[in-house]
Amino acid sequence: MYMKIAIIGGTGLLGCNLAILYSNFADVRCFSRMKATNVPDTLNNIINFDNLKFELQAKFESWKPDIIINTVAIVNLNFCQQDFYYAKKINCEVAKILSIVANKYSAYFIQISTDHFFYDNKIIHTERDKVTLLNNYSITKYLAEKKIFKKNKNSLIVRTNIIGFRNNGKDTFFEWLLNNLENNCKIDCYSNYFTSPIEVNLLGKILLKCYNSRLRGIYNISSREVISKYDFALKIADMFSLNKDLITKTELKNNKNLKRALTLGLDVNKIETSLKISMPSIDDVVNALFKIYKERIWMKICLKLI
Repeated sequence: MYMKIAIIGGTGLLGCNLAILYSNFADVRCFSRMKATNVPDTLNNIINFDNLKFELQAKFESWKPDIIINTVAIVNLNFCQQDFYYAKKINCEVAKILSIVANKYSAYFIQISTDHFFYDNKIIHTERDKVTLLNNYSITKYLAEKKIFKKNKNSLIVRTNIIGFRNNGKDTFFEWLLNNLENNCKIDCYSNYFTSPIEVNLLGKILLKCYNSRLRGIYNISSREVISKYDFALKIADMFSLNKDLITKTELKNNKNLKRALTLGLDVNKIETSLKISMPSIDDVVNALFKIYKERIWMKICLKLI
């Protein structure tokens, strides 16, 4: 019997990629507020998030998932600043409801959190480091972590920074970067903004390892290295044989209306120790992106030949 995986939020970067990745070997269903155009129709389930608990329970009575993964989030920091109530509803209350539903059906619950919790002189952070909440986005995501553990102590909370192809016309950072370089457009990239990015499919495979080991609690799951957006862009240009001279170094400056964390690097020693694996390097992440890119090019060529 196939493993049954419920992905809440199939339209975003992570949700759509996990759906396609897992559908090769599992019974996957996406639950979104609108049709996910970047996943097969057979995986789509449209639900009303205003009645989330009861609608999911109606679905799960006959189809009890083994895993529930919450990929739903408002990640636009400006929008979160403008509407705290709605940001809290989506980023926090949805997560709390899902943890309750998962508990009821004995499903393994995975909450995708964030790395936007730090504002200090440290480049890399463990799960135990002090959290600093600079904006409504980080506040709502941190509240979600707290509420989840009150409702479901067996949950896995993943702090991460994902990168990849979303394939729905709304560019991710990586798609924006690649599209501009391919079209010989100049771009500015931050030299003082540091993250530990991981390609979404690499993350997806590790999440299944977490399920197999039934990990619970907070885990950093990311690349094992830290890099600035500027240096990452240079690596992409090198790998994809694009013009590095199009990339200009700039600095991200905070203002009174919106403060952003700048040093978001994540220490992955805990996940490496728990799973007895080595997390990917930045070069591994870039190679994974290039491999997917080549597969997409080959698919386009095949479609033209049909």
